[in-house]
Amino acid sequence: MSKQDDYLQSQLPQILQPGEQVLHAAYMRRQPGLLMQLLLVGGLLLFLMTKAYYAVLTNRRLILIRTNMSFWTGGPKLLNLGIEEYDVRQIQNVTVSGFANNRSMTFHLADGSKQTLRISPWFKQIAGTKMFFEQVPGLVSSGQLAQLAAGAGQGGYAQMPQQAGGYGPPAQQQQQQQGGFPPGARVQVFAPDGNRYPATIVQAQGGHYLCGMPDGSQHWFPAQNVGPG
Repeated sequence: MSKQDDYLQSQLPQILQPGEQVLHAAYMRRQPGLLMQLLLVGGLLLFLMTKAYYAVLTNRRLILIRTNMSFWTGGPKLLNLGIEEYDVRQIQNVTVSGFANNRSMTFHLADGSKQTLRISPWFKQIAGTKMFFEQVPGLVSSGQLAQLAAGAGQGGYAQMPQQAGGYGPPAQQQQQQQGGFPPGARVQVFAPDGNRYPATIVQAQGGHYLCGMPDGSQHWFPAQNVGPG
């Protein structure tokens, strides 16, 4: 993980609500369109017209953490200058445009407004940026994000989210790196309500575990949210 990943990780406990779970994270910017960028390329004016954000998509909100952009690298600085947030239930569609490493994502909201943010999928300052660009539009269009939001609102467990790596509890991140759990293993799961519960591994798939809970129900959890029992 980069120092920007570590910084974002340090900010999340102050920002997330009880039961809120990170699905994706990225580095994004608000800046002029491609034509204006071509006219201003390399210029101080383009730098001054650009606003930088750590973008975090959870099962409840799209959170934009305002920061400053490094003049030399173009990456985000380790600053939190304030937060914008949008209820994910209001996100009706996400469209993408641009080319190569200069792309944009437009979030279309239920009130008719839209938020356009530029994203460079090849940038490595935030590890999940490429996955954010590739997976979030489908997460919205498939209705899965709305289902996750409904489950979060009811205090339920998020069902198999495609969570960005590195943003779970630290102990579980280490366990994921050390190796997996076989079916039948007794574990502790870190649930969206902020508590840990005993569980038994049923199966593993795509970086997630299907866990049997003490009440007989079964729920998917990201591997980083599963630790030894």
